[in-house]
This record gives sequence, C-alpha cells and structure tokens, in this order.
Amino acid sequence: MSGPQDVDRDQDRVRAAAFRLVSAGGGAPVAPEAVAAALDPPVAELGLADADDVLLAAVHWSHRRIARRFFDLTAGRLGLAALRAGLADLLPLDPDRVEETVLELAVWHRALVATKVAENNRREREDLSVIVRGILRDARDGGELIDDADVDTIAADVLALIDGLGIHVLLYPDRMPPAAAARALTTELDRITRPGPITGTG
Repeated sequence: MSGPQDVDRDQDRVRAAAFRLVSAGGGAPVAPEAVAAALDPPVAELGLADADDVLLAAVHWSHRRIARRFFDLTAGRLGLAALRAGLADLLPLDPDRVEETVLELAVWHRALVATKVAENNRREREDLSVIVRGILRDARDGGELIDDADVDTIAADVLALIDGLGIHVLLYPDRMPPAAAARALTTELDRITRPGPITGTG
C-alpha cells in the first residue's frame, strides 16, 4: 500500500516529466498520455485530465525550482540586496531560466482563453508580488528607497519590467542580449535606491 510519501514522490515525477515535455516542445500543448509514456516506472494515477493540467503541472514544478533558487539567493540578504539578487534570477540568462521563461509565455498565451490556467496564473503572480512587496517594505523601512516610494507601484513596475525583458531576450536577442537585460534591471533598481551620502576628499 502506498503512503503519503509515495504519492508526493509520484506527483513530483509527474510534474517533472510534464515540465520536460512542455519545455522540449517550446510550450506546445502536451497530452496526459505523453506524460504517462515518459514515466518509467509508471505512475498509476497521473491526476491530469487534459493538456491544461499538464501545463499547470509543469508550471508547479518550474515555480518550485525558481522559489528554491530565489530563497537560496536571498538568504542572508536584506532589502534591496535581496531584491537585486532575487529579481536578476528571474531573467532568462542561462538555459534553465530560458526554459522557465518559455513556459511562462505558454501560460500567458493559454491564460487568455482557459479560465483554469488564468486563475492559477493570477494566484502564482500574486504570491510572487507578495514576496517582492515584503522585500521592498524592508528596504523602505531600512531607508534604502527614494523618498515617497510607493511599494505597491514599484513591485508592479519591476515585475512588469522582468516580464518585458524576458520576452525581448527570447524574441529579439540581437537588440536585447542577456547582458543588456541585466543592465536594464540594474538601472531600474538604481533609480529607486536612495543615493548615499556624498563624501569629500579634502
């Protein structure tokens, strides 16, 4: 008889397989049967009714991987130092993050017409927004932000910037290579950072 750990392990294998298949197909729809065929040993109950469920399983696995990196990168950092490290990791600057961004594009496209995907996307985005707003509040309370900085507005702006930069890196790499995207993010974070005191040399 299988226990909770076995079920969790099977779910993780299903989600990982879904991620691999959706990523390999550039975000194209993947049927549950394809996920089942990719699993060795097989899993008795996939819990996937259709291609949207496969997409959401892939997203769940991807976002968990992103979250692990995010918290590893921000561990021991506070305020804007944490924000700079965490947000830079969301840009598609290496093969793993390119895969993750391609998956996000597939989710956004499908969310336009599929309620289930749209609702999940809104929840996931709000979870990320909560984290970013929390870090920004720490930065504001620590005196790191410019005067009259509105945390909610800044959070929305930087997340929109991340999305836009990611799309441009993937679609227009000649005009927006990864290094340029990283500089654009740094420039925006510099813009909201309170200038340090000017020290004289004389």
